[in-house]
Amino acid sequence: MSTPDGLDRILAFMPIFERPPSSLYEVRPDLSMMDPYIYAPEFTQFIKGLYRENLVIDFNWVVWKDEAVKYLENPRQIESADLETLQKLVTTHVHADRFNSGHLAQMVENGQILAILKRLAAIRGQVEAFRSDSRQRIRVVQGDITRQRVDAIINAAKESLLGGGGVDGAIHRAAGPALLAACRTLGGCLTGEAKITQGYNLPAQWVIHTVGPVWQGGQRNEDELLACCYRNSLALAVAHDIRTLAFPAISTGVYGFPLERATGIAMAEVAAFLSRSTAVEEVRFICFGDEAHQVYRATLSTLEVWDR
Repeated sequence: MSTPDGLDRILAFMPIFERPPSSLYEVRPDLSMMDPYIYAPEFTQFIKGLYRENLVIDFNWVVWKDEAVKYLENPRQIESADLETLQKLVTTHVHADRFNSGHLAQMVENGQILAILKRLAAIRGQVEAFRSDSRQRIRVVQGDITRQRVDAIINAAKESLLGGGGVDGAIHRAAGPALLAACRTLGGCLTGEAKITQGYNLPAQWVIHTVGPVWQGGQRNEDELLACCYRNSLALAVAHDIRTLAFPAISTGVYGFPLERATGIAMAEVAAFLSRSTAVEEVRFICFGDEAHQVYRATLSTLEVWDR
């Protein structure tokens, strides 16, 4: 497993990829040679470092090549990739260069190596945000969000705020008709924003309603909108002196947001908030099914291992 210190050593190479690509390699004029590409010493050290710090991993990269192509065709997906995906990307590129001379040079030219390093830096920052006691204030629970005895639960609502299916419908049924009546006075809610009502018949005193984005392939600012759901919900919690709250897996149901991607965003936003605020004592992520529970626990455990 890569460690925070190991990532720091890899990230130290980032400045060389911010320079013109021509400084990192040259092509020999004799194209009859098996490998006409000559890489700069610092680039060679970077590749060795990828092996040393476990960014190059042991997996069937040949089978994964088609998946790697998706990131070539849509580089913005790298911005939300998790560490395991980045390891697979790095491994695929490094190994592919053995069979396709100049593959790594192409990755330098198209900025993909720099994009991978920037994402690694973001993940490293998330780990720092997660340090101290913030991890002690996050719980992953498999269960029914309507039965959580917390100050507030978060509702994954529709823009109308007038109820729907899934978590939204369950919360309205459990809270009773007074919740719908209260929601009618709010005038709806835009995607990424949040509004608050009382909890009525729920164990929770408050319901924070937020509207997650519908997944459209990652091209419509879905990541940022989902992050805003968490930020704005947490801001409302602070404004109403809410100390404990529970989130569902926003947008991962019929809205189709990829579960692992959504989990990473959720955990990163909550961890960053808790690292700078003591206003909230506990945040629960409530998982309805086994798959979500496993993904949330895996994401949390990854950060906990790195924090040891």
